[in-house]
Amino acid sequence: MPSRIAFRSILPAAIVLLVLLLGAGPASGAQAANLRPRRVALIGIGDSLTHGTMDATNNAIHTANAYLQKVAVALASETPLAFRQPFFNVAEKRLTPFLLPTNLGVDGADIFSLAGLLYGKRVGAPASLPSRDLLADRLLPRLLRDTYDKVLYPINLFAGAPTSQVDAAVWLLQDWAAVAHLERSLVVLWAGNNDSSLAALGGGGANPSFQPFPFAAVKDLLKPGLRLLLAFGEAQGAVSFAPFTQAAIERNLTESADFAAQYAAVVDRLQAAAAAAPVPVDLVLVTLPYYSAVGYLMDSEDLEYYLRKIDPGYTVPPTFKRVAPSGQPVTDFLPGDRVSLLTFGMLYAMLATGHSAAEVNAVLERDGMQADGLVLAEAEQQLIMARIDAFNSIIQAQAASRGPFVHLVDVGGVLNGALTGQTPVVVDGRQMSRKWVRGGAFSLDGVHPGYTGQAFIANLVVERLNAILGLAAPLHDLPAILAGDPYVDQDGDGWASGPAIAASGITSLLYLFKDPDDADPAVEPAIPADVWGRISDVLLAEILGIPAVREEASRRGLARPPAIAD
Repeated sequence: MPSRIAFRSILPAAIVLLVLLLGAGPASGAQAANLRPRRVALIGIGDSLTHGTMDATNNAIHTANAYLQKVAVALASETPLAFRQPFFNVAEKRLTPFLLPTNLGVDGADIFSLAGLLYGKRVGAPASLPSRDLLADRLLPRLLRDTYDKVLYPINLFAGAPTSQVDAAVWLLQDWAAVAHLERSLVVLWAGNNDSSLAALGGGGANPSFQPFPFAAVKDLLKPGLRLLLAFGEAQGAVSFAPFTQAAIERNLTESADFAAQYAAVVDRLQAAAAAAPVPVDLVLVTLPYYSAVGYLMDSEDLEYYLRKIDPGYTVPPTFKRVAPSGQPVTDFLPGDRVSLLTFGMLYAMLATGHSAAEVNAVLERDGMQADGLVLAEAEQQLIMARIDAFNSIIQAQAASRGPFVHLVDVGGVLNGALTGQTPVVVDGRQMSRKWVRGGAFSLDGVHPGYTGQAFIANLVVERLNAILGLAAPLHDLPAILAGDPYVDQDGDGWASGPAIAASGITSLLYLFKDPDDADPAVEPAIPADVWGRISDVLLAEILGIPAVREEASRRGLARPPAIAD
């Protein structure tokens, strides 16, 4: 691993490069002031929502339509803005690695990984511990392999040390601000979503890695090598197919006290950097949406709507609850039990490849195969929502107690009203809801907002920033964005066209459900004959990220999965 000395040995050349990138040249401060107006720096810290993830992947097309880019576009129409994106190509390679980023958001980050820490409880460790995997620590662009390196590079070169998101923000606020001809710096901190996401979505984690799909029901449909590795991983305790047990949910939820301490530590560092910064700094804290109420989690109405496209008589089993605890009937917002989008996809593939409704329902029956661990029950959803409410109270308290340069944007409050149906959001006469595809709010992964949802969030942030900065930055035209949003079902058949982007990995499975003609409701996606081979190849590539499984795969000559078709 590169040492601090190695970093410093290249620092003089890096500083020259920095000057060139900033366009400062040899001009004096007075000359520069005559050439260029002072700018407002926009710095983003956070997770996939800030990074710009859609369809479970990152690329420049997604990021250019994500909320922070839309915030930047609005602000730039009113004031000179310093904002730079670490854009990726469709293969998720950094496009301009020597361009200093100011969007520091990294897909998958939680409140601990912002500072380079693994949350101990979530990975089965007795305490939180530092991880170099959560830092940018590479010297050359060709070595940028993990997401932290690809996003934060080359700030680590200028900082002279491996760099976390918070480290990078501190460097931008102090060192970069001193030469970037700024009038003000603005930091948007939207973090904490992944302190509940693993519990709500049922996937990811370590020791074990949770896999939210019915392995027992589909194992004979998968390729033999994958089936062997998954069984090995389960036997070794490295893989679990029961993500929604009480124990798994509790393990993956950050404790409120731990969240409060770490959130305060992050804000402490940012405020200390702001106090030493050469220009004023405003810190904007953003509240969190309910991860247990996103489109990725499919309720009984979702299952019946889509599975009846294959079997018109399909009905969920009676043990898969159809009503909310209050006894109200099924609606878009009170759906009862839920399963993951991955489980739904496999149930759909089962029916599409000749398996019976009874086989499908065996997955969902409470007394059947693994339903207790594959179904996110109503009470479990409420537990997760209560924890997110606690996180939001902590964020609100931090904003209220930190002085006049720390501000709050209650994005979570607005989104949660929409997700639960308490405060409907209507765009051009269409109510946006939590429904996957049909609700118009999410990308195909059911987790990250689509173009219209991203613009809606951006408008909430812009309204607050206008008040902070005394600007009149325009809001985005939501009806116009809705009309061209590839994630909105335009013909009412339950499918959307999605973006015209080649896919690999998990995204290639999502794209099996793209509408081939979103102007004709009679044209629907066709499940390919080799669907289980495609599923196997994708899952194999995914589980090779689990160390114990990768070692076994290498021993058996299975470590290199075949290429996956788009």
